[in-house]
Amino acid sequence: MEIVSNSISLLNPSVRKTVAYKMWKQSLYKWDEYVLNRHQSIKKIDPWCQYIVDNCHGNVAVYNSGGMFFTDFVNPITVIEHVPCPILVPGMCYLNNNVDHTNQFDSLIMINPIALKYHHSLVEFLTVPGVSRAGNKPNILSWVRNSGTVFLSFSDWHVFFDRLQFTPEQFVAEQLTALEELGLKLIYKQIDPVIKDTVNGNIKLVLKLPVGS
Repeated sequence: MEIVSNSISLLNPSVRKTVAYKMWKQSLYKWDEYVLNRHQSIKKIDPWCQYIVDNCHGNVAVYNSGGMFFTDFVNPITVIEHVPCPILVPGMCYLNNNVDHTNQFDSLIMINPIALKYHHSLVEFLTVPGVSRAGNKPNILSWVRNSGTVFLSFSDWHVFFDRLQFTPEQFVAEQLTALEELGLKLIYKQIDPVIKDTVNGNIKLVLKLPVGS
C-alpha cells in the first residue's frame, strides 16, 4: 500500500485525483451502475434491487455498496460509505465523520459490502465493531430499529469458510442458525452459482428484526 501511495503522489494533481477516485469506487459494486444511470432518461435496475426497492419501508439506508445507485429509486434514502469520494459527489454520509446512526433505520440495504470480506461469520460482521476490509466499522445491526428489515447480498468468495468441507449452501445454513439465535427471522433466501451475479453477489438474504429487539 505504501508503494502504491508513493507512486500516486508522484502524479500531477488531476491524474492523482482520477486514480484516487478509481481506487475509491473499485470496491463499491453499484457505483458504476449509478454513474451509467445518471446519463439515462430511463433508469436501469436489476431484479434483486427492484425487489429491495419494492419491499423496503420507512427510513431507508444503504451501506458500503455504492449506494447512490438507489437514489434514483428510493427517496429519501441515507447513503453511508466509509470515506469521502475524492471527486465531489453530494448526497453521501461518511463513517469517518463519526455520525451516530443507532436506531435510525427501518430498512438497511447492503450490496456486496467489502466490509464483509474475510469475516468468519455474518453475526460478527453485523454486530461486532472493529477493523474491516473497508476500514473501521461499528455495530451495523444497531442502526436498524425494532421490526426493521435487512437486505444483504454478497458473493460467497467474500466470506471466509472451509470450502473443502462446506458448500456455500451449508455455510449459509450455519450462519442463518446463528442469526436466528439473535432473533433475526429469515424472510427471503436465494443462493446461485458465484458467477451468476458478480455485482450484487450470488447469496441474497432478507432478514427481519424482532419487535423489541
